[in-house]
Formats: sequence, structure tokens, C-alpha cells
Amino acid sequence: MIHKVSFYGKTTWFTKQHLIDWFLCLGIFVIESVLFNFVIQPFHRFEPESSTSPYDFQLIQYPLLPDIVPVWLLMLISLGLPMIVFIGYHIKNRNSHDFHHAALGLFQAFTITMLFTDILKVSAGRYRPDYGERLATGIASVIREGRVSFPSGHSSVSFCGMTFLSFYLCGKTKVFLKDGGNIIKALVCLCPFIISSLIAVSRTVDYHHDFSDILAGSVIGLAIGIFVYFMNFNSLFSKECSLPKNRINPHYARDGLLSSEYQSLSISSSL
Repeated sequence: MIHKVSFYGKTTWFTKQHLIDWFLCLGIFVIESVLFNFVIQPFHRFEPESSTSPYDFQLIQYPLLPDIVPVWLLMLISLGLPMIVFIGYHIKNRNSHDFHHAALGLFQAFTITMLFTDILKVSAGRYRPDYGERLATGIASVIREGRVSFPSGHSSVSFCGMTFLSFYLCGKTKVFLKDGGNIIKALVCLCPFIISSLIAVSRTVDYHHDFSDILAGSVIGLAIGIFVYFMNFNSLFSKECSLPKNRINPHYARDGLLSSEYQSLSISSSL
């Protein structure tokens, strides 16, 4: 008989590199927020006029409407909802390793997504569909915001957070293992994508973006969410899909012990 051992009870997983990751992400987020919001100006594109470019002119004459999903709600959903799931899993399983990697991974994905999105926004300098009415306000900040349409930040951030959450749920439910899949698990794992898709589509309804903006933002968030998830967690097709990676001891058994410790425990338990 083998006695059960709490996850990662015998293995060391936290390293100085994790602290470096946290500080790097925080530093990048602060610097890019300042640079792309207060220092670097968006590229100045040709402003179409009704007489010379009637079609392009009409594309930026949509009404100026408030956000259907304001920024505070976007952050609450994209970051807050995954954190609630992570905290709930931690309370149930008391697994600090898993909680740390989930929180760090989410912050990494968010930081990288914002960096990519902001770089492309100021580089493209694309006009929002409501740019004409923004010009009429005469407010500098409102006009500047009208020149960062591509790609959609709401789409990239929401897909980033919801992709990471979806993959996290896939790992915990083991939906891709031979005996792990069913319709209930599939729906639970896909729910985050429904949320992010609705947020993305809302940006066309309030005329803040067109469909190419939200498509580009969605792809960016999706790609970075997947990339960062697999930086921190095991493959969804492995038996260890529910476990976070261990930088110090990459080879560990299901109960968190190293293979040698696992064998020693098995022998001692059978005596």
C-alpha cells in the first residue's frame, strides 16, 4: 500500500528566477504603459476627406458611443475571473505551486499581450470608425485615442486571459486524455472563449473598432495565452496535464515526489 502524499510536499519549486519574472513583468508593464500612453505618439496617417476619398471618409464617420465593456470591466473579467478560479482551486487543494504558476502565467500573458498590442497600435496609427466625431470634440486625449484602432486591445486582453483560463480548466479536467472527455467538461473549458468573443464583438457594436481590428487582437491574445500557458504547465495530452512545471526538479511523479523518493516511499510502505 502506498500512502498518499500532498502535491509537491517533498519537492522544491520556487527559485530566484520566479522573482525575476515577477519584477520583469511589473517593470515592463509600467514602462510600456507610460511610453505608449504619454510619450510615444501614434503614426500620423493621411486623413481622408469627403471630396477626395469619399469611401474612406465614410468609414470614420460613425457615432461616438460609450464603451459597452469599459476598461474596468474588461480587467475584472480578463484578470479577475481567472484569479477567482485559481484561488478556488488553491483553497480546495492547498497547492501553492499551482496557484503561483497560474497567477504568474496570467500576469506574464497579460504583460506580453499589452506590449505587443501597444507597439502595433502606435505603429499602425489606424483611425477608429468614430474618429470623425472625436475630432469634433476638440479634446486631445479623445482624438489621440481615435488613432489607435489596430489591433483591438479589448480583444487581445480578453482572449489572452480567457485562453489561459480555458487551458487551465482543460488541464484540471483532463479533457484531452483518453478517458477524460465529455460534453460537460468541454462546455466548461470553452465558456471562457464565449466570454472573450462577446467582448471582442462588442467593440464593433459600439463602433470603436472594425472586424479586422478585433480579429487581429483576438489572434494576438489567443497565441500569447497558449504560449505562456505551456511555459508554466505541462502538455494537455500528458498524464501530468494538471500539474505546473518545476524548474528545479522537472522529473517528478504524480504525487509531487521525485522518482527516487517515490520508489523509496513505495518500498518502505510495503514493508
